[in-house]
Amino acid sequence: MINRFLTAITSLILSSSMFPLCVGAQDLTPESREMDCGEMLFNKPATYTLELKNTTGKAVEIKDIDTGCGCTTANFTKGRLMPNAKAQVSLTFDAKQLGHFSRVVRVFTEPNRGGTPTEIVVSGVVVTKIENYSGEYPCRMGSLLADKDNVEYDDVNKGQKLTQEIHIMNPSSQNATPVVLRLPSYLTAEVTPKVLGPRQKGTVKLTLHSNKLLSYGLNQTTVYLGKNRSDKVSPEKVITVSAILLPPAIAKDDVKRAVAPRLEMSRKYIDMTPLASKSKYKDEVTLSNNGRTALEIQSLQLFTTGINVSLDKKKIEPGETAKLTVTCKAKDLKKLRMRPRILMITNDPNHQKVVLEIKR
Repeated sequence: MINRFLTAITSLILSSSMFPLCVGAQDLTPESREMDCGEMLFNKPATYTLELKNTTGKAVEIKDIDTGCGCTTANFTKGRLMPNAKAQVSLTFDAKQLGHFSRVVRVFTEPNRGGTPTEIVVSGVVVTKIENYSGEYPCRMGSLLADKDNVEYDDVNKGQKLTQEIHIMNPSSQNATPVVLRLPSYLTAEVTPKVLGPRQKGTVKLTLHSNKLLSYGLNQTTVYLGKNRSDKVSPEKVITVSAILLPPAIAKDDVKRAVAPRLEMSRKYIDMTPLASKSKYKDEVTLSNNGRTALEIQSLQLFTTGINVSLDKKKIEPGETAKLTVTCKAKDLKKLRMRPRILMITNDPNHQKVVLEIKR
C-alpha cells in the first residue's frame, strides 16, 4: 500500500516539474504559490487557510476547487469578489497514507478571462507521531511564541557559515505564515513549516554568512518575527542577534611570542552587585601589559545599552597599566533583556577576544 502511495506521489511530483504552473494569466493571486504544511498526523484531519487576491480589475467569483486528492476537502469565500478583494480558501487534509506528499490545488473562477485556474503546490509529510521541541516558549512575539529572543554567534572566523535555531509556536486559533523581518545582508532565515496551524510548532533557522560581516569584534542587529509578511514591526517582536567576528589569528611562533604584548587584568568581571542598594554605581578593572611590546585595545564594545564605559588609554606600553571604568544606574540594568557584557579585541595573541561579565 505504502509503495503504491509513494509511486503515485513520485509521478505527481514528476508531472508537476514537467508541466510547470502557469502563473501569467490567472484571475486570483495567492500570497505564495507553494504551501508547506510541515508534519501532520496520520488519520487526524488538519485545516490550513490560504488567501487569494482578485488582481483582474473586474469582479470574479470562485466556482470550484480541485484539491487533487479525495482525502482533501475545500471551503472558500462565496459570492463576487470585487477588484483587490481577498478570498479565503480552507483546505482540510484527512491523511490516510504515511509519507511525503505534494499536490497541485486548482482554483477555478467565473468568468475566467485568463483561461487557466489559479494553481498552488501544497506539500507536507504524514507521520504517526510529531516530534517537536518539548521545551517552553517564554518569549511572546506578537501573536507567536518563541523559546528565546536573542541569538549569539561566538568566536566566528571569516568565511564560516553558522546556523542557529529558534523554536516557535502558534498559540492562536488561526493559521500563521511566520517570517523574519528586517534581515541584514549577513543573515538569512528559513521557517519550517511555512504554514503554522493552530497550536502547531515550528523552527526558525537563522544562518550567519560571516563573509558579509563588515567589522571585527561585535556585530549586532535586531530582527523581527512576524506572523506574516504584512505584519508590522514592533518592540515586542524583537530578536537580538550578536556575532563576534575574530580578527585573523596572530602568529604564535616562539620568536614572536617572546616579544608579544601580554594582557593581565585585576579581575575578569565588573561588579555591579552594590546597585541592589544604590541607584548608581561605578567599578574599575586594571589592565596591565606584562609583555615586551605595546598592548593595543583595538575594540571596546558593549552587548547592551544602559552602561557607560571609559578607558583612559587604548595603547599600553610594556610595564604600564590602564583603567577601565564602568558606570551604571540600577534602573538601566533592570530594563536590559540581554546579559550585560563588555567585549575587548586586543593584539595579545593569547587574548585576542576578552569578555568581561557584569555581575548584578
